[in-house]
Amino acid sequence: MLDAAQSRTATLKTLFVGFQDQDNLGLRYLMGAAAAAGHETAIETYDRNPQPLIDRVLREKPDFIGFSLIFQYMTGEFGDVIDALRRAGVTSHISIGGHFPSFDYETVMGQISGADSVIRFEGEATLVDLLGALAKGEDWRRLAGLVARLDDGKLHANPLRKQIMDLDSIAWPDRADIGYEQTAQPTAAILGSRGCPWNCDFCSIRPFYEAQEGSLRRLRSPCDVMEEMRHLYHDRSVSLFLFQDDDFLATGARARNWAGELSDLIADSDIGGKVSWKMSCRSDELRPDIIARMVRGGLTHVYMGVESGDVQGLKNMNKMMSPDKHLDAGQMLRDAGLSFDFGFMLMDPWSDFRMIRANAQFLETFVGDGWSVASFCRMLPYSGTPIERKLRAEGRLEGSGFEPDYKFLDPKLDRFYAWMLETFHTRNFTNEGLSHLLRAMLFESRLQSAQTRWMSEEETRWLQYITARTNRSAVTTVLQAVDYFERTALDEIVVYDGFLAALTARELHEQATLTSQLHAFWTDPDRQARRRAQHQSLLGGFEGSWTFDSAEAWETRGVGVR
Repeated sequence: MLDAAQSRTATLKTLFVGFQDQDNLGLRYLMGAAAAAGHETAIETYDRNPQPLIDRVLREKPDFIGFSLIFQYMTGEFGDVIDALRRAGVTSHISIGGHFPSFDYETVMGQISGADSVIRFEGEATLVDLLGALAKGEDWRRLAGLVARLDDGKLHANPLRKQIMDLDSIAWPDRADIGYEQTAQPTAAILGSRGCPWNCDFCSIRPFYEAQEGSLRRLRSPCDVMEEMRHLYHDRSVSLFLFQDDDFLATGARARNWAGELSDLIADSDIGGKVSWKMSCRSDELRPDIIARMVRGGLTHVYMGVESGDVQGLKNMNKMMSPDKHLDAGQMLRDAGLSFDFGFMLMDPWSDFRMIRANAQFLETFVGDGWSVASFCRMLPYSGTPIERKLRAEGRLEGSGFEPDYKFLDPKLDRFYAWMLETFHTRNFTNEGLSHLLRAMLFESRLQSAQTRWMSEEETRWLQYITARTNRSAVTTVLQAVDYFERTALDEIVVYDGFLAALTARELHEQATLTSQLHAFWTDPDRQARRRAQHQSLLGGFEGSWTFDSAEAWETRGVGVR
């Protein structure tokens, strides 16, 4: 555990506020550190309506409130909520954390005038020191890892603190309030490591961990990970685990040995054959031997960072691999009977129509058989990413600090993108869309645990057929749109009428037809009876592994893409 001796002189009441998708391990690790230091902890799910939070704060009177700002476009909204707290007379110390505040604290603190501090980058040690200083009434404004708002309103950024190199020394996440036992398929998020050594241009993970002195990827010991899993299984009834590691197999042979040892420990323990888990990795890190060991330990699902199927597109992203690696990885996972999903950016800031065509054709080759859902978006320049710096250097970074944007080099592509959102928004980025529904159902159909797998092979094949239809329809629609844009002069392109409108209407009709068939399949009384008999729940284990919100245009925000 973290050394918290100096902060035990007084107990503070702390309240952490944020989204609780995927258990929000970032907040729950901070809560665990605060609890280990002797402080009371509680968590509140973030809501743009501040009144429930205000009522709770006025009732419980926490000394410290910590906000987790995950999505940078929501900075203004968080500022409104915190302003409402201050207007209600709340005097608690308010701190902000997350990727965006860590990289761009001046923008965040300028927008959120009611915040006292920013806890930058990895936060456990900084939080414990801050709470200790507040408990003792000592000056907290010079603590390492902290940005403080001074009495005159100016900001003081202190030096960053070093990483915690021994991850086993960090308290496990505080999960006391999570009702795992009340769900039909108890599912928990878990971390086996922190960081990623890769330098993909669209991602802020490496810059986030690179900012502090230490290692680009640190590993917990396999024994510590397994013991947390055993605790969650025996004491909290959890049998499905979502590893939230940025890249479960990063660092080559070292990581494969680590993952293999963990898998062997699980398989040979008292939870062997009783738990299933999901992990994320790059496609070029998979090998048949490590897949086999992980499957023996309970691996059931893989999320791959594919991102592009075009050679130039992968170069633009600094992915350092070829499209053939994706195809090879997909075949390995098929051979192992594993379900998989993947991130894919149909467009990047330097795209042209040749690249879009190549990407669409790659999707047909990669998942035309319907083994996985072909979903896609465009690349967005998140704060702290190399892509943000490149676009700024080119004079192409637009939008605000909260919602960065850019125009494509070819003006036709801006209109293509507008058409793409019109045509595929529901399919790709909402709860009711085909991508979400099919991901959930395919996941359940291929769960490896005998305790949870309930679909017949015939039903699994039918889902794969429907997925193949939706994939091929999307690819065909994209390719026909590319043909139109390439042959049509810019001033003659009409997005919401004529040929493109008819193309959109045809695609939306196919989406509606397939969605109706899926609903009929899923609500069949016999299938639901079999599911209940196996104690499953629709999306029970799956939904927590992705973030969706049907009320928001996530694609325009870039949510879910790294």
